[in-house]
Amino acid sequence: MEYIILASMGFFAALTPGPDIFYIIRQGLCKGKTSAFLAVAGILTGNIVYLTLVGIGLGSIGHNPYFQMIVGIAGGIYLLRIAKAVFNEKVHIEKSCDNLRKFDIYKEALFLNLSNPKAMIFFAVVITPFMSKNVMLSLISLYIGITFAFIIAAYFSSKLNIEEKIMNAVNKISSALFLFFALSLFYTAYKAFLSL
Repeated sequence: MEYIILASMGFFAALTPGPDIFYIIRQGLCKGKTSAFLAVAGILTGNIVYLTLVGIGLGSIGHNPYFQMIVGIAGGIYLLRIAKAVFNEKVHIEKSCDNLRKFDIYKEALFLNLSNPKAMIFFAVVITPFMSKNVMLSLISLYIGITFAFIIAAYFSSKLNIEEKIMNAVNKISSALFLFFALSLFYTAYKAFLSL
């Protein structure tokens, strides 16, 4: 069950409006499937870097009850803030295109992802309490959810003309899911507190 929750969190977090998903959608709308999938590859490479850092750091402290309690509270607060911001955000998709070569799209997507401090906070603070004893399987589950979301976004953005209305509906759904995940983190913190 933990792995399904992690994959779901990764999936919905990846679909939440932000620099990564909009870069993929923009490439799909402007240049088509190849450019959108190059953007996905760059962003997923950045996610591998983040997940590796999280995986290395979780080996010794990830299951400490004090750590889980602090991370559960901090992650829950962070997700509540994201839920509120996403719920109130109005999407405006820019359809002007630049002329980047294929490798430049990959490189730009990678640096876009690595320069986003919210990504590291998400991986380090929000995901940690949901990690099982098998850290590698937890990280793979999360990565699969993220990858699936980005592939869907790349495919559909290159095939369809995604309207702002649709992305605004995604905002509302994502907001509700982040609220659920925040409550789950608070519950994790509560369980950690009881185990002290």
